[in-house]
Formats: sequence, C-alpha cells, structure tokens
Amino acid sequence: MKKLRLTFCYGLLGCAIASAGDFATEMLDATCKLFHVDSTGTSVLVHREAPDESLYVVTAAHVLERTKGDTAIVVLRELRADGSYQRRDHTVTIRRDGKDLWVRHAAEDVAVLRLAGAPPVPVSALPLAAIADEASLTAADLHICSSVFVFTFPERFEANDAGFAVARQGIIASHPFHPIQAYHTFLADFTTFAGDSGGPVFVAGSNGHPLLIGIVLAQFRHDERVTMEYEDRTIHHPLGLGTVLHAQFIRETIEQAAKQPAADAS
Repeated sequence: MKKLRLTFCYGLLGCAIASAGDFATEMLDATCKLFHVDSTGTSVLVHREAPDESLYVVTAAHVLERTKGDTAIVVLRELRADGSYQRRDHTVTIRRDGKDLWVRHAAEDVAVLRLAGAPPVPVSALPLAAIADEASLTAADLHICSSVFVFTFPERFEANDAGFAVARQGIIASHPFHPIQAYHTFLADFTTFAGDSGGPVFVAGSNGHPLLIGIVLAQFRHDERVTMEYEDRTIHHPLGLGTVLHAQFIRETIEQAAKQPAADAS
C-alpha cells in the first residue's frame, strides 16, 4: 500500500470581505487554486486580526516545494454586477534569489506564504478564529464517522470557468481523532486525487461559520503487480482515503509567517 502526496505534477484582503450565505460558501470563497505549469494544489486564504493587513496563503508544503521558478498563480474570482464571477489569475512571488519566501512548519507538511499589498480584486479570507485547535475540536464533538466537507481541485479540475473549487463530502475514518499532539493527522473517507493537496477539510462551526479542521496531504492506494508471459503491468487501486493534517499546525505556521517579511505580488 502506498501513500501518495496529492500535488498535480507535470485574494490579500482587498478591502472588503465578500458576504456569504452559509458556512460552506464562506469556506469556498477562501479556497483558491494554486498552480504552476509543473504542479497544482489547493490553498486557503487566511487573515489575522488588525493591525496585520497581510493575506496568508496556506497549502501543503510539498505543493510549493514542487513548484519550480520564482512565482506561482493564485486563482481569484471577481464578483460582477450581474452576480456572475470573472476568473482573475494573480501571480505571487514564492522565491527570491533562490530563497523560499514561504514558511514551512518544522515537522509537518504545511506551508504559509505571507503576502503584502492589495490584491487585484476584493477577496474573502478566513479569520484565524475559524482554524480549529484542541479546544474547538473538543467542543465540536468530532469523532470517527463524523461527516466532513472538502474543497479541492482534483486533477486540476475546476467547478466552472470562474475557477471555483469542487465540493465533496466524507467522514472521519480513523480513531482516535485527537488529542492533536498525539495524532497529528487523521484519515478521511473520500476519493482523493492529485491536485487535492492543501484542500480544506471543514465542518459547520457552532457560530454558523466554517470551522477548518485540517488540510488534505495525501492519498492511499494499493499497487498490484501483474506478470504475464510477454508483459508486466502495475495496476493502481485507489483506496478512497485521504490523509488530513490537523489545523492546529496551520495556526502554528501562520504565527511563524507573521514574524517574517511579507512577499510582494509579482
């Protein structure tokens, strides 16, 4: 059985936070495709309390590590007067002079890129309070078989030409679910693909807003070797399971990134 990271290989708080009709829409508005010609993943936009005006782009560390060059593109959406959305690709700097500008957690596969300056369009971002810690997980009473929701860009796929993520649903598939310091990751039962890395796994919070409980890191599959007289084949059987990193490590990485100089948009 193999565990595979889900990078597909080959914005900034503008001023206004768009209103959302429900917890899922709020999370969707903060979820963005993060891509480069060589790799694609999913990211979540987060903001801290004032006076910090930076936007924090959260994703799996391996997404940025596999992105070649100095820039990547965050797919933003602009709300138009008729209620439709216009896709806006926003180039951000991820390296300068060979040095990574993002902060990687010391032990876990999560990275945060702090951006400065106004985005080309107003964007929504999650407040830090929406990122679960041990106390909020305990209060939410989550456990094995609890339902969770996921937003990602499987195999680079987008829900529409505006660049929105695809929604899926699963359940917590491993026990114990926490304490977090003993169990840094957990399994979720949903079909995972390349491009899902960094995708938010979330539930409805008690306040009616989303509670981010983790990000997708990897998928599991069983590889079967078939030997015939004139041909050998390997058949990959997806197990329909994803590895999810607890959101507490996102919080820790954001606080690290807040101490670093912000990266400018290209």
